[in-house]
Amino acid sequence: MEDYNDKQLSIISVAERLFAEKGFHGTSVRDIAQEADVNIAMISYYFGSKDKLLEAVFRLRMNASRIFINELVQNDTMAPLEKIYSLIDRFINKMLNEQNFQCIMSREQLNKEQSPVRDLIWQLKGEMLGLMRPIVTNAQDAGIFTTDVDVEMLLTTLFGTIHQTIPAQHVLRTYPENAHMNDEEFKEYLRLRLSNHLKKLFKAILTHEF
Repeated sequence: MEDYNDKQLSIISVAERLFAEKGFHGTSVRDIAQEADVNIAMISYYFGSKDKLLEAVFRLRMNASRIFINELVQNDTMAPLEKIYSLIDRFINKMLNEQNFQCIMSREQLNKEQSPVRDLIWQLKGEMLGLMRPIVTNAQDAGIFTTDVDVEMLLTTLFGTIHQTIPAQHVLRTYPENAHMNDEEFKEYLRLRLSNHLKKLFKAILTHEF
């Protein structure tokens, strides 16, 4: 995992926000330098180019997930369903707290041109699938999970549901029953609602229990 100093982390944070707000091509290195209060030469020194800076954004976010999943898989004290629940909560929190990154990620996945960043996305998803699969297959071998489980579709369901809820939150926020909530209360409400829904769904799929 790359070790970034405070100045690099500050530049990455600003770049992430601007890439989300203005798009990669709509954001210049000068824009990033001005917002981060550094000179352009410093960005060039640390990252080399705007493309490499975007890669740094992805590597920083992805490495944290990679470490978490590796630790989860190697944990021998948790039951398989607990591991799945932990994975669900991890990615709900991650995606709700990193909405600028999710915006960039969505855009890059739709980019038809070959790019190092798109390769990173598929690499991470492949890794996550490879790590998640043993949690399911080991539990199947032990008779805990059912055998008719499509792991690829489980992962797609997890990310797809959370990802589609992020833009939908603006509609949910307008419902009368949510009007009394401040932003933090609504975020917690949304987090719990997503968590409960996905855990019930995954339990039903993995164990045929409701």
